[in-house]
Amino acid sequence: MTTPVRGIGKWSSPLRRSSLGIKLAALGAAVTAAVVTATFLGLSAEIRKATRSSFAAELSRNQRTLQQLEAYDASQLLFAASLITETPSLQYDLSIYRVEANAGGRPRTDLVNTMERELRERLRSVGKDLLIVTDDSGRVFASSANGGAAVARGTSLSALAAVHRVLDTNAPADSGALGVLRTDAGYFQVAAYPLVQAGITLGSLVLGRRLDSAFVAAARAASDAAIVVTAGRSVLAGREPALNTPTAVAALQAHVADTGAVTAHVAGDEYVAASVSFGETEDRQPVRLWLLQPLSPRVAALTTPLRRPFIVFGLLAVVIAMIGAALVAGTVLGPFHRFVKYMRSGAATEERQGRFDAENEAAEVRTLNDSFNQLMDSLAAKRRQLEERTAELLAANVVLTDEVRERARVEQALRESQAQLRQSQKLEAIGTLAGGIAHDFNNLITVITGYTQLALMRADPSTPEAADLRQVVEASDRAATLTHQLLAFSRKQVLQPTVLDLAEVARGIAPMLRRIIGEHIELRLDESAPLARVRADRGQLEQVLLNLAVNARDAMSEGGVLTIATHNVPDGVSSSRAASRAVSLAVTDTGAGMSDEIRERIFEPFFTTKEPGKGTGLGLSTVYGIVNQSGGRIAVDSAPGRGTIFTIVLPAAETMGDSATHLPDDGELPSGTETVLIVEDAEDVRTLARRTLEERGYTVLVARNADEALEIASARTVDLLLTDIVMPQTSGPQLVARYKALHAAPIVVYMSGYADDALAQYELDPNVGFLRKPFSPASIARTVRGALDHARRSQLGSAASAAD
Repeated sequence: MTTPVRGIGKWSSPLRRSSLGIKLAALGAAVTAAVVTATFLGLSAEIRKATRSSFAAELSRNQRTLQQLEAYDASQLLFAASLITETPSLQYDLSIYRVEANAGGRPRTDLVNTMERELRERLRSVGKDLLIVTDDSGRVFASSANGGAAVARGTSLSALAAVHRVLDTNAPADSGALGVLRTDAGYFQVAAYPLVQAGITLGSLVLGRRLDSAFVAAARAASDAAIVVTAGRSVLAGREPALNTPTAVAALQAHVADTGAVTAHVAGDEYVAASVSFGETEDRQPVRLWLLQPLSPRVAALTTPLRRPFIVFGLLAVVIAMIGAALVAGTVLGPFHRFVKYMRSGAATEERQGRFDAENEAAEVRTLNDSFNQLMDSLAAKRRQLEERTAELLAANVVLTDEVRERARVEQALRESQAQLRQSQKLEAIGTLAGGIAHDFNNLITVITGYTQLALMRADPSTPEAADLRQVVEASDRAATLTHQLLAFSRKQVLQPTVLDLAEVARGIAPMLRRIIGEHIELRLDESAPLARVRADRGQLEQVLLNLAVNARDAMSEGGVLTIATHNVPDGVSSSRAASRAVSLAVTDTGAGMSDEIRERIFEPFFTTKEPGKGTGLGLSTVYGIVNQSGGRIAVDSAPGRGTIFTIVLPAAETMGDSATHLPDDGELPSGTETVLIVEDAEDVRTLARRTLEERGYTVLVARNADEALEIASARTVDLLLTDIVMPQTSGPQLVARYKALHAAPIVVYMSGYADDALAQYELDPNVGFLRKPFSPASIARTVRGALDHARRSQLGSAASAAD
């Protein structure tokens, strides 16, 4: 037999069996007590909030005041350090030190002692606590301190950022730096200033003031809050016992804010805190002065006097509520009990059981009865209408749901299409403008580079004039690189495609990429075998990988992983290389990622998020142009904090091929005696090409357009036709077609800075030479000679095959 548990049930059972009047009285008392308690708690919370806001405003003002005082004291410290460095006696001692240092000897003891006496005198005159002189490597040469031992000679201060900065040869000679120095005598806020004679930095002068209880006492003049000075997790000065532990200091450090006050929970209490930074020590420990106001004591002082009145008036309100509830229950609830019983009688059948006799009841009960009868009649009619309408709505809801889903899908597709169209039109317009400008600049750069290299060939390499000419050539090369990038974005650069293995291209450039991205970033190659081939320009694909790797490196300043993956894009369910219609190249980094706003603009030329002077903004626009001109597409997936993925998809090549061959660029320029016909609409480029080839022994004929070229060809025998691709009225390929229809087919070499989109219809013979603008005298000479020699070897091979 178990014994029933006595407790709550002993009191709740009688309450359940009690009358409604008692229950109403108990409920009224409970509600009143809850309201009074909630009011007191709310008032306490508002007092705490107001106190917190008051403390925060006060500490923010004190913080700004102390920051201004700190800035003023720091400037005075720097000013005093700069004045000491100009002291004649100190300058004299430094001149002796410089002579002895240049002679290779160690400083004399008497010189060191003399300088330390001088430092003690200067330290007393400026009223500071520490004065140190270091050599140019940051080691202490002489020092003096008030109230403690000086820093030992030979101690290295190079780890202190302020000393390191003033000793930097690239830093301005008249600038100082601030920091915090930790010695055996304590912590000092120091100002470092370079010691310079005759433009040479001989060392540094370090002037400091002690961060101790005296410093805290001086800071109390600006605020009535508790003041603590910390370095890392250590307390340097202050009289707040609850905060003299590393855990408490760490809790404060988690709420650092250079502007405004913050709230921190420290040592089981809530504090309003504000801090002022003094810099970092040589081991990178932040030093701060904290202004602290504990909330609990102040809130308790405000709420304790209110507690007694609240209790007294609360009890009185509870008693009144209980008496009022009991009276109401006795006079009002009787008729309602009878009416409720009547309503319950029809609850089982959901219909009224007769009529309630309210003739002798109160007016409120009669009104309630009439309303109940009207309600029941209305409910019966509404129930019938609701059943009919429910059936109709169920049918209509199915149709409407399908229509809404379809409309949402269509609107989403329309928005995506419109966004893609706007982006494509914008990039196309920018690309057309950039391509036209770059083409004109290519002609100008060709002339500048060509004539400069001609002059350089005739100049003595050891003369200053030759050096100046080489600078012009280097500048022209940089300009040519920039125009090539613009042409790549505008998709008007002439490509020399070959059938390639994307995985082999990635493996080939991987060593260079590892040097570029640095050792803090891991490069991974992910290859699928066998991989379908693509037809593209190898150099341009390497440029794409290089630009994407540099972009990923800048996004992973703290290190990370850069992955280059190559995979087949399968046709249907097959994943074999033969069935693949495209090949994907994915470049993935684990960097900072980018927002949607930046991602929408990354392919615009000259758009960059880097600091001024650290990027041209053409890297990703060049990638976009090369991929599009190669017949592919590029997509980017990125979000802040989760890296970036650039996915390039190129169509698979239908045939295998060999890589292109290139002529060597070194050695003596080749010569010849053949006849060359130059067709170029730009006069300055035409003149440069003619002069270069004539100096190499060729017979050169020139024409401004296709008509002049055909007229010359009818009168002269031409061995090689060197023609521009884009010309007014008749293009280069059209000229070649007309030429071959009238005369014996010559050796053809095209030259251009870009190929117009209309030239995509021409399938150029892979044996036809190509000369890219801007070109140099060396490149045109080698290209012409290479084309002539290649044609001669082909003719000899054909003759040998016919003889066999």
